[in-house]
Amino acid sequence: MSAHQPRIGVVGTGSIGRAHLNAYRRAGVDPVAVADVDPAAVEAVAAEFGATAYTDIAAMLADGDLDAISVCTPPSTHQALTVRALEAKVAVLCEKPMARTLDECELMIKAAHVNRTLLTVGFCHRFQPEIEAIKAAIAEGRIGTVLTFRNRFSGPLDGVESTWFSQPAISGGGVLMDTCVHSVDLFRYLLGEVDQVRALTATTATSRGPALEVEDSAVLSLQSADGVLGVIEASWRTAPGEAVVTVSGTHGRLQLDYATMRLTEVAVDGTESVVEVTGEDRFTRQARHFLSCVAGTEQPRVTPADGARAIAVLAEATASAGARG
Repeated sequence: MSAHQPRIGVVGTGSIGRAHLNAYRRAGVDPVAVADVDPAAVEAVAAEFGATAYTDIAAMLADGDLDAISVCTPPSTHQALTVRALEAKVAVLCEKPMARTLDECELMIKAAHVNRTLLTVGFCHRFQPEIEAIKAAIAEGRIGTVLTFRNRFSGPLDGVESTWFSQPAISGGGVLMDTCVHSVDLFRYLLGEVDQVRALTATTATSRGPALEVEDSAVLSLQSADGVLGVIEASWRTAPGEAVVTVSGTHGRLQLDYATMRLTEVAVDGTESVVEVTGEDRFTRQARHFLSCVAGTEQPRVTPADGARAIAVLAEATASAGARG
């Protein structure tokens, strides 16, 4: 990497691509290159950020002299784009899910190893200050022995039937791949490796939209290697939305409500107190961390193996959902 500002590119100009572009800017680095297959979209975004526009990643890698890129495209393209960049010795922050299948993940991991180039995955919730506070509290034994975990990420994604999210060949799955991939990683980050997982999934025609080719709602039950039990709920069709993480132990409970970004601790006697947490938003903190990893001053908090493991857990969950009787 250059001795001065790193040269960063972003592939994909949708909402998550813009989140990465803005995060790099807040982290003090203006991206120099933006790529997207939509010429009009990429020209507009490039002009907004003062970057060079490309409609082809090969051209961007050939003349961008880049140190690192964020891959913020649909899952079906993650493996090919990531491998292309790694072969060019360009570090990659790949958005979740890492890929559609474990085989695709393994190809990405191999490319990172062979080319000795940094690869990490966008599990941004690991960088949420409140999640870090929960992890620290668990380690300190503040709520005793942790026994259960509950996470619900849900909310109406109206019009999803008209997007690639509902097309399995592109997305690799429905709400499991889109939402529960974060939840599985959160469980692993806070409580350790997943030992068992089961799932029930459904898609239902309602006033909010038709039944989909993929699941629009899912419930997972899982258990850590240490015996902690977890429940993960997700839906694109329920309203109002809810985003909550709750960890319960023998001597208390911690709960984060993403709607208010309020972290509360409930003691054995029922006394509730707010845990004061400060810090930048998770995307900015993720960007800062990635830039430090590119500079060689930090080790990645999310490894390629973490990205692949989440996909493996979801594959097991999907298989269990299909096994009836």
